[in-house]
Amino acid sequence: MSVLVDPPRYPAHGRWWAHLASDSSLEELHAFAAALDVPRGAFEGDHYDVPAELVERAVARGAEPVATRELLRRVRAAGLRTPKRRGEKVLGTAVVAGARVDVVRAARVPAPHGTHGLLVVTGDAVLLAPDGRLPPAAEPGQRPVLGFRRTWRRAGGRTAVVHDGLLLPADGDRPATGVRAVPLDDPAVATAWWWPLVRAHPRA
Repeated sequence: MSVLVDPPRYPAHGRWWAHLASDSSLEELHAFAAALDVPRGAFEGDHYDVPAELVERAVARGAEPVATRELLRRVRAAGLRTPKRRGEKVLGTAVVAGARVDVVRAARVPAPHGTHGLLVVTGDAVLLAPDGRLPPAAEPGQRPVLGFRRTWRRAGGRTAVVHDGLLLPADGDRPATGVRAVPLDDPAVATAWWWPLVRAHPRA
């Protein structure tokens, strides 16, 4: 067990809050939080926000109480730290093709970025190019951005971060010829984009 919890020192919504994190794996963290009945919506990309009254239960179940600085140090050393900018909401994290992928709801895509692909939502499907990739995004600045995909790859002791996707609303879009609709739960969608973002936030 390597779940960590820091002191409840952060006021919000009339309560005090602590951070619940893991220095081993996000799967372990999600399972631990579920056992405490902490809703998935409390996940912030690399930790859960938990109210003060749950800290004692977390420790009783095996969480290690640590100072906030120690929690951050261990999460960062494990490669699980997810920095975020103002206005960003990390909706989830997955492993796709050996790389860590964060799905982020935000109104803009920060640098550094790769080639942007356009994820268009239409009903219960998304539009993909025939080879399963996201269609290229033409003039993305002229439509509101709902979110982006951030891909992390570690090699040679270094971490490369690329913001390599765009989620835009479908209304008014006219996809290029040859683009096909693929159901949201098709495996091809998961490799192009982590689709739970689409289901949770299909519109601006």
